[in-house]
Amino acid sequence: MRRASRVTGIILILMLFFGLTAGAVSADVWEFGTSGTGHNPFTPRGYLVDTEKGQHWLSSTFNNSGPVVKYSGVKNGVDYLDAKKSDGSNYTFYAMTDRNPWTSKTDWIAYGKLYLFAYKNGTRVSNFTDYVKTPAVRADKVDPSGNGTCWAFKIEDFELEPGCLYEFGFLRGMQANNGITLVLAEDEEGNCTGYIQQTSEGLTSAEKKKYNEEKNQEYEFISSWQKNSNGKGYTVNRVPMRFTVQTYADLSKWETAADKAQDFLDSVTDKDLKNGKYKRENIKQLRLLLKDLNKKAEDEVKFLLQDKANIKIKAMIKELNAMLEIAKSEKPAEANIKKLEAALKEARELYAKASVNVGTDVGQYGRIEVENLKEEIDRAKEMDKYTAQNEINDEVEALEYAMTEVKASMVQKEQMVFYDKVTGIYVIAPVDSLPEDAKLFVRVMGTETEDYKAAKKNLSKNETEAIFYRIQFYQGDRKIQPTEKVEVQMPIDDDISQKSSAVYSVGSGGSLTKVDSTKANGTQFFKTKKLTAFVLAGSAATEEEKAQARGERMKALMAQKKDKDDDNKTNQLEKDKKKKEEYKDPLNKLLKRSASTATFSGDVRKETDPLYLIAAAVVLAVAAIALGIRGLRESRKKRTL
Repeated sequence: MRRASRVTGIILILMLFFGLTAGAVSADVWEFGTSGTGHNPFTPRGYLVDTEKGQHWLSSTFNNSGPVVKYSGVKNGVDYLDAKKSDGSNYTFYAMTDRNPWTSKTDWIAYGKLYLFAYKNGTRVSNFTDYVKTPAVRADKVDPSGNGTCWAFKIEDFELEPGCLYEFGFLRGMQANNGITLVLAEDEEGNCTGYIQQTSEGLTSAEKKKYNEEKNQEYEFISSWQKNSNGKGYTVNRVPMRFTVQTYADLSKWETAADKAQDFLDSVTDKDLKNGKYKRENIKQLRLLLKDLNKKAEDEVKFLLQDKANIKIKAMIKELNAMLEIAKSEKPAEANIKKLEAALKEARELYAKASVNVGTDVGQYGRIEVENLKEEIDRAKEMDKYTAQNEINDEVEALEYAMTEVKASMVQKEQMVFYDKVTGIYVIAPVDSLPEDAKLFVRVMGTETEDYKAAKKNLSKNETEAIFYRIQFYQGDRKIQPTEKVEVQMPIDDDISQKSSAVYSVGSGGSLTKVDSTKANGTQFFKTKKLTAFVLAGSAATEEEKAQARGERMKALMAQKKDKDDDNKTNQLEKDKKKKEEYKDPLNKLLKRSASTATFSGDVRKETDPLYLIAAAVVLAVAAIALGIRGLRESRKKRTL
């Protein structure tokens, strides 16, 4: 078996380009195993297409990217094309061969382009050779492999139609300038001896007969061969050599129907819904259906042959038009919104009270819960008597639950605030949930790491932007976890759209689990019992969104000057300085701060924030000076006495 594999591998190389070592048996037939200048086999390389993104091989089971063609058994090259270029013009194709096809004859056409063929949806294109505009020319700049080993027939103005499968190939009658044809000769016993070589002496009658019988047959690639056990002739294994490309189906009929439905949806105003002109639930269902069918058209129907695509499109249009008719005609029934109005009033009052008292000190409310309440209030405000009764009932329950969560979020004990300077991530934990010497470490995983790549594969195709964090607590060199839920505040990068941003916890093999989170002022908030790896992901932010994010940050910075909220971490040092104006024992104050102060970490160097150390030093210095002045005064009094 090992010997056979070795022989097959050597044969593949020797057959295609390299000279062999045995002597010639016949002047008229190039036999397998012979050698000599120009006695290499003549092999078609494939077909190229000149696209707007460069020149590419058409799809095939052959790997044509190197100096030697290899049968790979898997598809390589371009599978799909639009029927036309973006400017409406046709593509240029090239039929490629590894040796110069015979062009020295007076009638080069007979030895060149007549041996190229094409099929459309399984039917032979009878006039395909009419599109071959020039004889074969050296194609150093056409071969995408960059090896410059190919010769090319240029094919122009060949018009593709939408939703069709095109197959291209070569016929056996083509021959190279060295006289070698694509037809294999056989000896008297029917054993294959090699390619027929049209020498100056001409072919034998048997060879001529074989050439004429097979010249119009499709050329098949020799994937492997071996010498017969009796030592005479060779057994040749051949596979069809087709080069294919399929055009995307024409979706214009669907697009017309989809545009009609979208125009109607765009015309529906909030006033129309509040006045009961249309049923809100129907409008919602129409939007969802249109979105789903558009995705189906783009991800599935587009890749079908046109006949099958038309069947799918017809069914999709029927389904869409039926929903469109319902959305236009049905009128909503009035719902009972008394409970909604009462719950909304209570929620607004609680939000007004809690939103100005958000923070981590005892008696303050949790930011996440307050932001969730605001989201529910915003949803409830959009509802009216023409909203479906079940939706109203669900929203009443959601408001009541959100209010309960806000009330329960009131801080009952002191919090520890941890901050990572490099990433801007905060972790806020109950004071008893971590040891006093706990330190926060945050790492950003590089995009080339295996962990990042594994997680990236599990994001949706719309989540093109992602940041991978590892968030961990350590006590000394030991990794630890908090004993209670902690709050994580993660800045949303400018490149990520805040409209689509989401947080995922990362499991084994890069598996992702979406984390319940909320967002406000460019920050994603969530609570978790376990700190691990997290991914912040979303679609790419537009330039407008980036500008808006920068504006919001500037606005927030300006607002910090007037903010009296003790949770204002950026301005905390200034507030601490103001508090020092009230006399308190400096030693007790220092001890209290060390029990709950934040610890800081960077990617390379991890240390406590020097600002806190400076503040502590200032307090001690002031105390020392005060004690020194007091001692001097007492000393002077004693001298006076």
